[in-house]
Amino acid sequence: MSVLELETMRCEVNGPLAQLRLNRPEVLNAANWAWVRDLVTVTDSLARNSDIHVVIVSGEGRSFCSGLDVKELAQDNLTLDWFLTWEQGVTALAQLPAINIAAIHGYCLGGGLQVALACDLLLASSDAIFSIPAVREGVVAALGPARLTRLLGASRAKYLCLLGRRFSAEEGLSMGLIHEVVPLADLEQRALTLAEELLSIPFTALLHTKRQIDSAFEQDLTFLKAQLSVVQADCLQSPEHAAIRLQYREQQARRQVQNPT
Repeated sequence: MSVLELETMRCEVNGPLAQLRLNRPEVLNAANWAWVRDLVTVTDSLARNSDIHVVIVSGEGRSFCSGLDVKELAQDNLTLDWFLTWEQGVTALAQLPAINIAAIHGYCLGGGLQVALACDLLLASSDAIFSIPAVREGVVAALGPARLTRLLGASRAKYLCLLGRRFSAEEGLSMGLIHEVVPLADLEQRALTLAEELLSIPFTALLHTKRQIDSAFEQDLTFLKAQLSVVQADCLQSPEHAAIRLQYREQQARRQVQNPT
């Protein structure tokens, strides 16, 4: 296992599984300037490791991430570069050539929700609380509103983003934002179990499927159809698919031996 230890984050890599832990528990993992820079650093490191197939993102302590560190706001540290660097890190997380799982507990507010939205699968403990209240701080939540709109539709995204309304894990589940809600005590193990399930699925197909879904709102069907031959050829030529073909041939041979005609 290799470990990348940063000021505000810790990333453990064990073969094809990476566990990224937001690590400012004394302030509920709130994002300061060091946190923003660390997000860029860690996503760059993950993107360069092609052996990583699944990334679990979680928060140390009592919360996933409580959003913007209010000291940054009070000390006039919020510059345009701050927000552009922030979005660089979040976008890099969303575009990782891996399947990302957010394991959310406690507060998942503002920037914390933006990080969660950059993940492919969102698990939450029953105590989790969500909101995206950037407008109340006089700023735009980077591309969080756009991501929410693609996931939930414009009407619900407007209700959540324009009012900065808080909602529970169960509400997030009912609106389709959260995929599973589990007791807090079960959250870590459920994320690991889901990661193991993903790791058992042919990765070439998983990655192309993720990319196709992510581009569904950006490209028309004509473009996607043109890309299909490329991505499907990659899947068909992958060692995972070859192993599955062999498995099916062996199963068929056993059936023929057991049930000769």
